[in-house]
Amino acid sequence: MIHRYYKEGRKLDVAGLNQITVLIDRSETESTEVGLNEWKPNLIGPPHLHRDKDQIFYFTSGIGLVKIGEDEYKVSERCIAYIPAGNVHRTINKNDQPLTYLLFNIFNDGGKEGHKSFAEHIENVKMTRKQQAETGKADVENISIDFEIKKAKFFNNPGEGIRFDFGSNATILLLDRKETNRCELTLVSWPAGNKGALVAHKEKEQIFFVLNGSGWVTIGNETEEVKPGELIFVPRNTPHTTEAGTEDLTYLCMNGLSGEIKDLSFHEMFNRVSSARIERWKSGNKTIGE
Repeated sequence: MIHRYYKEGRKLDVAGLNQITVLIDRSETESTEVGLNEWKPNLIGPPHLHRDKDQIFYFTSGIGLVKIGEDEYKVSERCIAYIPAGNVHRTINKNDQPLTYLLFNIFNDGGKEGHKSFAEHIENVKMTRKQQAETGKADVENISIDFEIKKAKFFNNPGEGIRFDFGSNATILLLDRKETNRCELTLVSWPAGNKGALVAHKEKEQIFFVLNGSGWVTIGNETEEVKPGELIFVPRNTPHTTEAGTEDLTYLCMNGLSGEIKDLSFHEMFNRVSSARIERWKSGNKTIGE
C-alpha cells in the first residue's frame, strides 16, 4: 500500500524558486502524481502552462496569490485551485513565510509528458522556469495549443460543492469529470464508526488526503490506520473500503480517470451505482461492487 505523510519524501529544487517534495511519483501510477510545492518568501513565480496535464492545488500553509489567465485569487490554507491544461498560471508569494500546497498532477495520456519520474521532469524544465521567472513571460517554451482549454475553478474551502449521500458516507463534489480533462475532486466524510461496502473502480485510480479524524483504509489485503496529513493511493481495479474511528473521518479524494469511462458525469455515476452500494453497506454484503 502506498501510504505516506505529506511532508516526507525526496526534495527537488526548481532553479532556486521553489522546492517540491515528491509524495506519489508518476512512476508508481497510471495517470497521477502528487508533490508538496513550497514557494520561497517574497517570490513571484514563473508564468507557465502545461500541455499534457491538469493540476489541482490544495493550499496547506502561507498566504499569497495565484494568477490563472487574467484572473487572480487570494490564497491561504484550505483554498483549492483547478488549473486545466493550456491555462497560463503563476504563484505569487509576497510574504515572509513560505507558501505551500499539495500539487496533484493528472496526465491526459500515458506518455506523462515524456518523463519517467517527477525528478526527470523537473530536471528538464527547471532552467525554463528560471527564464520564465526572470522575463515574466510564459512563451519561452513555445508550446502549441490545438485543443479546447477547460475553464479553471477556485474554491475558498473544500466544503463548497454538491452533496451526495452514499449511506455509509457523504461526498461533496468539487470538480466534476465533465468539467475537466481526466480528473474529478470530491470531499468525502465518514461518520464515526461507519465502514463502507467493498468497491473497485475500473475507470479511475484514487488519491486520498486525510484532513480530519482517523480510521482505517483497506486496499486489497492490506489495512492501515490513517491520520490527518497522510496520503493513500488506490490503484485502479483494486478492492478497497474505508472505516472511520471514534470521530468523523474526512479526506479529499482525487480521481484520475483512465480506461473505459462509462459515465459522463459524477451525477450519472452516482445514479448508476449508489442504490446497490447502499444496499451492500446496509446488509453487510462482502461482495465487491462499484
